[in-house]
Amino acid sequence: MFKKLRKLLTSRILWIGLVLIAELALIFVFFYVIADSLREVFNLKPWQMYLTVAVILFIISIGVIVYIVNSQAKPAYKIAWLVVVAIIPLFGAFFYLLFGNKKITSRQKRRMKPILDLLSNVNINKNIEEELEKDNVNAKKIANYIAKASGGDIYKNSTINYYSSGEEAFPEMIKELEKAEKFIFIEYFVISPGLFWDSILKVLMNKVKQGVDVRLIYDDVGSAGYLPSKYDKKLNELGIKTFAYQKFKPLLDVKINNRDHRKIMVIDGKVAFTGGINIADEYINKKKLFGYWKDNAIKVKGPAVYGYTMEFLTLWLYLTEVDLSQVNLNDENYLEYFPDMSNHKGSGYVQPYTDLLYNSESVGERVYLQLINYATKYLYITTPYLIIDDELVNALCSAAKQGIDVRIITPRIPDKKTVFRITRSHYRTLLLNGVKIYEYLPGFIHMKMFVVDDVFATVGTINLDYRSLYLHLENATFMYKNDCIKDMKNDFLNSLKVSEEIKYRDYKKYAAPRRLYWAILRLFAPLF
Repeated sequence: MFKKLRKLLTSRILWIGLVLIAELALIFVFFYVIADSLREVFNLKPWQMYLTVAVILFIISIGVIVYIVNSQAKPAYKIAWLVVVAIIPLFGAFFYLLFGNKKITSRQKRRMKPILDLLSNVNINKNIEEELEKDNVNAKKIANYIAKASGGDIYKNSTINYYSSGEEAFPEMIKELEKAEKFIFIEYFVISPGLFWDSILKVLMNKVKQGVDVRLIYDDVGSAGYLPSKYDKKLNELGIKTFAYQKFKPLLDVKINNRDHRKIMVIDGKVAFTGGINIADEYINKKKLFGYWKDNAIKVKGPAVYGYTMEFLTLWLYLTEVDLSQVNLNDENYLEYFPDMSNHKGSGYVQPYTDLLYNSESVGERVYLQLINYATKYLYITTPYLIIDDELVNALCSAAKQGIDVRIITPRIPDKKTVFRITRSHYRTLLLNGVKIYEYLPGFIHMKMFVVDDVFATVGTINLDYRSLYLHLENATFMYKNDCIKDMKNDFLNSLKVSEEIKYRDYKKYAAPRRLYWAILRLFAPLF
């Protein structure tokens, strides 16, 4: 018991929560002091003071509402926050600033602009473009969109190994890390001490001694429940060049809202890993939290690894605060990160892409919509959360009405109960329009995967929820006619065997008060 209490008291998540509560209290006290000062200065009666406070709150509320209405956010996202601000004007504005505002600071914009300029110059290889034009014009459209919106090039002759669980991927990651000779780049949302991370850390420390350039980025808030606040300093002292992305500060800080949710590992520019798994023991089922943790990962070899290297390097350059206007990733200082892979042979096409959040483009959502709209036979989706706006709902319903076999697997055992209820609140419309929904019975399914018509697929970090689609840094991989797509399809079908199909009559069985509760929760879905 004392051990658990000590762990709780030393948890950074607890202290972050307490700091936010303290900030709310300070705002309330400050506002009260101002109101009391007005009462004394102008000799106001109590009802006059309350009226003055109400007017000030009304003005604050109107100002924030005007700002939200004129933002570029989705309508559902705006509505949710408008309700919050209207109900609790002062604190609603505070919450919106911390958790709902995608807008980045002017300094961030200045820092990122050269990188966005660099990435925006990416155009798909003319030969590949012509091949896709002849083979499948929709594949060409997706590739062109990703290249323009995300700066992710598309590659031929790359191979992908698909792993249907974290425990399958884990030994492969260790094996490839042990082969590193020049550099290792690692970027993850969550890093947690345990078998998984400790095994990787041991390899990284050995590689540093061998002269390998080891770099690591982890998200400070994502890992706050597992790592101490100065863990990045400890790793730097070990020779592992480390950044904790956007460290939490005990101040009103809009950057707390924008997290690095990406999962990338690159070894020598020849091998890359990505997918849904973080570096924590629950992802390899060495720690049981919500039943069996179903996740996936891919290993990429060949020219497509350049894409993941580019994604990591651009964020690394941003964090190191070098003069980005002087950076040219094609000069000799960076050539070692992009080794010659022209002799590698592989099937189909592979295109890594990222959602940088430093522009207004929701790349992950647009790619998902393209895949839905281009499906002709079937569309298989796995997602831990199903919290989507009307555009995605309508696209899925439209596909099902056209006779396309649309199936979605969500978890039966959730990691967040409120989010689970909001996920279920989206079932009704989808079920009524022919979308088939299944809940994975063994536990929590964390995979973010689309498989379409045996030819298209994407796998990565992008959840079907508002935070992932609109607020976080994310990454994924688009595949066309790659051999691994059949493995992804088989994994989906195997997952179906241990999932229960949800029928509309099952949804109707829930009592009216519960369905009403879900409907109210859905109003605030964009906040979760």
